Amino acid sequence: MRSQVSIVRCADYTYPNVQAAVRTCFDHLGGLERFVKKDQKVLIKPNLLSAKDPSRAITTHPSVVRAVTEQVQKLGAVPILGDSPGGIDRGIKRVWENTKLSEVAGQTGAKLVAFESSGVYGKTTPEGKTYYIAKPVIDADVIISLAKLKTHTLTLMTCAVKNMFGSIPGFRKGEYHKEAPKPKDFARVVVDIFSLTKPHLTLVDAVVCMEGDGPSSGNPKYAGLLLSGTDAVALDMVAAKIMGFKDGEIDTTSIAQEKGLGAKSFEQIEIQGENFSRLSLPKFVLPSNRLIKMIPDFLLRLVAPFVWVRPNILDGNCTNCNICVESCPTKSIHKGEKRPYFDYTNCINCMCCHELCPHKAVYLEKSRIAKRIR
Repeated sequence: MRSQVSIVRCADYTYPNVQAAVRTCFDHLGGLERFVKKDQKVLIKPNLLSAKDPSRAITTHPSVVRAVTEQVQKLGAVPILGDSPGGIDRGIKRVWENTKLSEVAGQTGAKLVAFESSGVYGKTTPEGKTYYIAKPVIDADVIISLAKLKTHTLTLMTCAVKNMFGSIPGFRKGEYHKEAPKPKDFARVVVDIFSLTKPHLTLVDAVVCMEGDGPSSGNPKYAGLLLSGTDAVALDMVAAKIMGFKDGEIDTTSIAQEKGLGAKSFEQIEIQGENFSRLSLPKFVLPSNRLIKMIPDFLLRLVAPFVWVRPNILDGNCTNCNICVESCPTKSIHKGEKRPYFDYTNCINCMCCHELCPHKAVYLEKSRIAKRIR
């Protein structure tokens, strides 16, 4: 049986447009009533990476969250809105307010849940690895994931599979980064968590995406699309093609396919809605360290002294807020008089500092040779 992926045009985030596009997405899959029944508890999980305004294209747009929430309510089910931001963002209420999720809750009456204070369940993979998942994720009758399509300097792309990493509360995410310092090892952690929290339905906000050095320091990129499906792996395959990545380039997709968690090829995907081959797609700027990540590990070890990419701080942008210091899983960033500074001895290049800096003050510094690899 082939995995269905719905692709629908959505011109902008005005609510009537989003409302109609979301309904069409779900209709292509047999209607939301296929997944949601009366009185069920439905967790709606957007990407709330950090406390940023939706115009930054860092988080799932509130119009998308509202449209899905209201459709769930029309079926007589009970929507719950929740996610865990990255690192330490100094208060979940600030995240809800800045991302406009509080407005969605006010408009719809849906309950907001803080994963950090909701408790966890230990869930174990078939390989014996235990992860601590926020209770609202496991307790939900139905999970609807609302991913945001963005580039990512560690995993190259963040979309449907990676969105479920937010099921891990607070600093535990940093611990998993520390345990899996290499990009492919971290991708395995992401896929493990996805396997324990597989959503029943995923909708991808690709109206305005992010290109460049995402997931928070890149630039907004208009694509004008919503994608949906029950197979998050298939959605990520389609999303990667939209962005311009090569087949097999996204580790989370390849690992999920190896584990049998979704479609293994495009031949197993049935596109509903827009004709994918005829879509006029913009050219995305991909992460600046992308090609270096494609160098095999054995070769990278040999050239490491000459070819490297590491985070550093841009003086003019830094406000010395120290969020990077507090969020670093290996404590490789230290408070300074004017700005934090790095101790690269223990730095694992997890890019948490780059991801979580609210002022785009952390950039990717490259060696002279690395700058020539494009």
